[in-house]
Amino acid sequence: MALKQLGRLGHRRRHRAASSAVVNIHVRDLSQLFNSLDPSPFWDRDLDREAAQFIEEEFSERLSAQTWSLHVHAHGGETSLTDLQTALENYYGRMASSARRAVREHLWSSQWTLLAGVAVFLLSMGLRSMLGGLLGTLPQILDEGLIILAWLALWRPAEMLLYGWVPLRRRQQLYERLAGIRVLIRPDGQGRPPEVRAASLQSLAPSRDQAPESD
Repeated sequence: MALKQLGRLGHRRRHRAASSAVVNIHVRDLSQLFNSLDPSPFWDRDLDREAAQFIEEEFSERLSAQTWSLHVHAHGGETSLTDLQTALENYYGRMASSARRAVREHLWSSQWTLLAGVAVFLLSMGLRSMLGGLLGTLPQILDEGLIILAWLALWRPAEMLLYGWVPLRRRQQLYERLAGIRVLIRPDGQGRPPEVRAASLQSLAPSRDQAPESD
């Protein structure tokens, strides 16, 4: 009976751990998370390129988690939690909108490319048929060349339409989830539970070693 209860308890703990993902970032100042050359107000700035890449890579490995949380450990900074939360929502909201436009443009161009490929396919096969009627028997190199040209004209457009949009759609979904991320600001040096995976941006805080990861 005790073993069954322990088994159920372990299952519930694993379920809770899988439903939430936490990523930690250590910086000297909260403004280091953002592009210093962007003249926009803080809440509408672009993220620093390396900070954005770190956040996206970390959370792209946690897609199975239902909720995502970003814990920012900083020595100081005048930015409030509300401002930082709004800034991340606005940034990834813009990125998600750009990704949606990229998906639509890709599908639109794929359809037109496929129409062009069909036209080349019909032209090549029609030319092969016409030359075969005039010459009786086409030279092998010409006959096979027209067939290869016809199928190559369809191969790339079909690949774009069927598969090319998939990575774009995945990036769109990643940005949409990051736009809803939960942000928490913590004074640097505060203790972290062992189940939280912590990491540091060396470029943003070169004086600190990268924190070890533990799942």
